[in-house]
Amino acid sequence: MTADDTTESAVASPETAASPETAASPETAGRVAGTAAKATSWAFAFLILRIFAVSGYKWDTTFQVSTTLGVDDGVGLVFGTLMAGPLLAAALVIVVLPLLVAAYLWGPRGGRPVVILLSTVGFVSMVALAVSYRSWWVPVSAVAVFTVYALIRRLLPKRRLRRALMAVVSRVGLVTGAGVLLIAAFIQTPWAPHEQIETTDGTITGYVLSVDSGYLNVITDDHEFVIIISGNVLSRQ
Repeated sequence: MTADDTTESAVASPETAASPETAASPETAGRVAGTAAKATSWAFAFLILRIFAVSGYKWDTTFQVSTTLGVDDGVGLVFGTLMAGPLLAAALVIVVLPLLVAAYLWGPRGGRPVVILLSTVGFVSMVALAVSYRSWWVPVSAVAVFTVYALIRRLLPKRRLRRALMAVVSRVGLVTGAGVLLIAAFIQTPWAPHEQIETTDGTITGYVLSVDSGYLNVITDDHEFVIIISGNVLSRQ
């Protein structure tokens, strides 16, 4: 074997050399898997807190309410929670949406896709609250809060208030998640419309969580779980 042959054998061929895409794929897959795991954990915590809150934090009622939920109830549960507590939702939007904008402008670029997604949801929620409840103070307050954030950022880097703000901005996803969980824990109104159900045994006011074959699962205004036979229902309003 000549020296040239030795040199050639030491050089990796294009087929065997790892491309940048191949080398980066495990890292990308790990990042995606980590994000999915975190999202699943947050969603599970949200679900548990909502069930407990709707049940009045009664253990037996919580178990009964959990049996009425299906896989396809996720979207309705989230939107129903926000619609059930407009004031708390407005407070969350006023505080968090300016933080998301600040994170997009001043935060690390790596998390911008998630920040843009959350900002879009926050902006749509803000417009919906303003239009539905004539709560024009919500966008005005959000702009005012962002102005305060901007003024704090103009302080000297060594100032504690500025460092605290930038620390929160860098963890805006955690702050947003914590705010949503706080709403989930405090809003005891279910995600279903309030109804007055006339039955052969009297009137029941509450929320129909699910309608199964032959009966209705209802959580009353007193956070009691009631099963009503469909044949006994005279009207629902």
